[in-house]
Amino acid sequence: MKVAVIGSSGGMGRFFTDYLLSQGHQVTGYDVKRTNIRDSNFESADSSLQAVEGAEVVVIATPIDRTVETAMEIAPKLGSGVCVIDLASLKGKIVPRLRTVLKKSGATHLSLHPLFGPSLSPSATMKICVVEAGTKSLALAERLFPDATLIPVGEREHDKAMGIILSLTHLLNIAYAATVAKNMSPKQFRKMESPTSAVQLSLAEAVLNQSPELYSYIQLENEFSAQLATDLIENLTELKRIIDKKDRRAFERFFSELSKNYAEDSKTALESVYEAFEVKQSR
Repeated sequence: MKVAVIGSSGGMGRFFTDYLLSQGHQVTGYDVKRTNIRDSNFESADSSLQAVEGAEVVVIATPIDRTVETAMEIAPKLGSGVCVIDLASLKGKIVPRLRTVLKKSGATHLSLHPLFGPSLSPSATMKICVVEAGTKSLALAERLFPDATLIPVGEREHDKAMGIILSLTHLLNIAYAATVAKNMSPKQFRKMESPTSAVQLSLAEAVLNQSPELYSYIQLENEFSAQLATDLIENLTELKRIIDKKDRRAFERFFSELSKNYAEDSKTALESVYEAFEVKQSR
């Protein structure tokens, strides 16, 4: 299959370029930063329009806020039946606009969200949301990513889930890192860290190592982010109230009731934390 990847030098663009080449597809890549790939099935284009010429599938792997703009740029070169894939981590404001743009060109649209970053090990199983997946969408996704775990999900359901999985997780870790930094340097922290705190700070640092532009989009453009932030603040406020009152019974009741929700999942959680801590210590 002939595939074009727009944004082929970026993190996810490069990941999917390498993956598609490994599957035997012919890939033409375009990026403002020249893609340095040595593979007989790879060709570097001088423009996005040149990249999509003759392509059966086009993967848009640009920054999320340029997804629709990129689709508009390449639309004149898209023939009927060409499938355009977006990888945006939010769908609400993007998918309807993409449908409108692509409908005029006769191209079809496949909306995917890889639930991993570009540093995923080549041997690991990819987990990918297939948004508003019909039979044809799933069939194409299965053809392109035969080894992946594909999760069919509705557009709104996807964004609500990402509000928790991405927005809330990022927000919590940013706030955690800010609180630590206000009271202790990372060097001081690492001297006395416990396994749980070490893993937590590593998560926060991993978040802060990402693109602020991407993460601001995820926070501000997800319609569910504000309510989840409110829910988080309410829980922290209640815990602070309990601490201020030195009410151990209330704390233990809060803790015990909440732990019931995670009873099955938490059986191996501490073991996983210690494994992650040991791996970190061995580096």
